[in-house]
Order: sequence, then structure tokens, then C-alpha cells
Amino acid sequence: MAAQSLSHSEIQDLLNSSAYDPNNVSKLEAYVRAQVSAVASSIVASELNVKYSFDANRTLVKLYQFFPHLEGEQGITITALAAFLALLQFPSTDFMALSCLIPERVQSLEPCATLVRCAELLEACQFSDFWPEFRKLGIPEYGAREGETVVSEDRKLLSNAVNGTSASNQIRSNMIKMLASTYRSAPLSVVLAALDLKDEASLLSFGSKVMVSAGEGSENEVALVEKIEGGFVTFAASANNTKRAGSDFKEGVKYDAVAAMMRKTALRQ
Repeated sequence: MAAQSLSHSEIQDLLNSSAYDPNNVSKLEAYVRAQVSAVASSIVASELNVKYSFDANRTLVKLYQFFPHLEGEQGITITALAAFLALLQFPSTDFMALSCLIPERVQSLEPCATLVRCAELLEACQFSDFWPEFRKLGIPEYGAREGETVVSEDRKLLSNAVNGTSASNQIRSNMIKMLASTYRSAPLSVVLAALDLKDEASLLSFGSKVMVSAGEGSENEVALVEKIEGGFVTFAASANNTKRAGSDFKEGVKYDAVAAMMRKTALRQ
């Protein structure tokens, strides 16, 4: 039976007092599970007294390095759970930082291998290619190793989190913020594919819940998606996606203009 998780404050105290004590491995493993359970659950994480902790997850991966006998098959899957949590923080560099501590032999095994591919696709902003890879993680039996006939509870936990709405919406929210910070407008078809949404109505529904500041110094917020018209999505104006006073640019940044420049650069190479 999995150990009961400590609270976030108790984990912080543990990290401050005796982070690299091997006796802490089971406590840190339980906290990783609690974080993933919070993602998979419809219950707000704060009600579970659980918060994402990169420091705690990194410490566990380091302990596996220091004490390899404590890792085993279970530890490989728990490392994947920690990597999954780091992936959700994109575009933060948490995944990159954590992956530097994960041995190549573990990164080459499922489900960690698929998480690495997902991270690479996000880093390259190949958002539409990301989703099919990400959905593979929602199949508990995917990537089962030879001779493995029973799916572990930790692997099932990962699939539950992937199949829930929280993880997808967290990644989707970060994706659309990146698009909106780069482009004032973009083709509807491109945005739908990038966010893995079915239609205009789905985008409007999702976009209306993602809020951004109404302007520099303003305390008010506006929906990230300003309008959808003529096959284009217009994002809320920001300092990043519009012209600045005294700038040489004559208009806000548009997706087609940037895409054309990228195509020309690729052809020259």
C-alpha cells in the first residue's frame, strides 16, 4: 500500500532539515503521487494540501542517483510521474532541469521516453504534433516492457492524470498564452490544431476563461481571445504583440508574416 503523503509544509520542512536522507525516499515518492493525484482529481489541489514542488521532485530523483538500490522498477515509473509534473509547467524549464538528472537508461524506457518526446515537441513549438504523443500516455498498457503483464498503480495514476481535463487545459492555457504573446492574429485552423480543439465554439469557450492584463499597469483583466472573424483569431492586444510608440514596425505582428519569413529562411538553408 502506498504511504500517506505529507502536506506541502511538512515536505518543505523535510527538505530544509534532511533533504538527502535515504529514509525520505518513501515520503518523497508519496508526495509525487499526491501531486499527480491532484492533477487527476476534480478536487482543487489546495483542498488536498498539495502543491507542485520542483524541489521535492528533484530531490527524489537525486536520491535515486545516490542510492540506486532504492529505485527499482517502481522508482522508474515514479521518476516518470515527476517528469510529467515538470512537463505541465511548460514553458518553464523545469522539465529540462529535471531531465538532466534522469539517467539515459530511464529516459529510454516508457513512459519516460514519450514524456521526453512531448517535451521536445513543446520546446520546438510543434504543438499540433504534441497532442498525439501526449495521448499515448493515457493508455495504461502503452509501452509495457517485455514480460510485464500487470499495469502498476503508478502507471494507472499517470494515465488518469493525462486523461483528465486539468493536465490538458494547463498545457493548452500555456500554449495559447505563447501564441498570443507572439501574434496579434493567427489563422483559426492553425490555432485549433495547436490547441487540439474541435471548432470555433470550443476555442471561444476555452479562450474566454484564459485572462490577461488589460494593459501595463492595469489591474483589470480581459479574455485572451478578443474575437474570431474571417477565419482568423485575434488575441488581446499586449506590449508583445503590437507596435510600440517610436517603433519602426508599421503594424502588429501577424502569424502569416512571421510564417513567411520562416519559410524563406528555411529555403536559404
